[in-house]
Amino acid sequence: MFNCGVSFGICAVRLTKVNDDGSVSSDTPNSYVSDKAVSIGVNPNVEAGDTFTVRNGCGCKIASKKFPDTFNWFEFAFVQAALEPAMIAFLLGASTIEDGADIVGAAFPSALACDAQSPAVALEFWTEHQVGSGLDGTYPYFHWVFPKTKWQLGDNSFEAGPAQPSVNGFSETNQQWGAGPYGDGPPDDQDIREGGFWATDVEPPAADCIAADVTPSS
Repeated sequence: MFNCGVSFGICAVRLTKVNDDGSVSSDTPNSYVSDKAVSIGVNPNVEAGDTFTVRNGCGCKIASKKFPDTFNWFEFAFVQAALEPAMIAFLLGASTIEDGADIVGAAFPSALACDAQSPAVALEFWTEHQVGSGLDGTYPYFHWVFPKTKWQLGDNSFEAGPAQPSVNGFSETNQQWGAGPYGDGPPDDQDIREGGFWATDVEPPAADCIAADVTPSS
């Protein structure tokens, strides 16, 4: 039975490289999981519908009409507790800086040519499904998916205290994601080309400070 509980915290974030058409990239490594997120702001960009009003010569309203507001895309503000170079490279489409086998940094990318496509990733994250003072016994997590997103560096401060890396992004429609390549997509194969969420008993993926590979089969 589904209980209407509270979405609490953010347990894990998973990024997957996607191509211009939204399909999962075959360039490896193409997957990254982090458990160091502080917050992800998710804000819908909504365009106000046109409004029309007709008044008579004395200024009295005769009729009015408002068209529905239109959803454009989601906008994101992503803050991390730790500096993860491989993750920053994923989000920005940047080249990594390596010391032997270790990824120790990222080289900020140059401006794109006018006809170039920005690098894109699918963004997923998991929150706890809290009921009362504990996790829900049937569906302990919420799984959130935005199947195509693009990113830039946000405002970052370095001071007498811990730095919290920040990036900002926005979503695009992705008709190629399907159920995703991991086998943990919507239980009814619902179309989530704009994004979506669902309660689940599937554990969040394990995090590591290195990128991994996933087979592009969605």
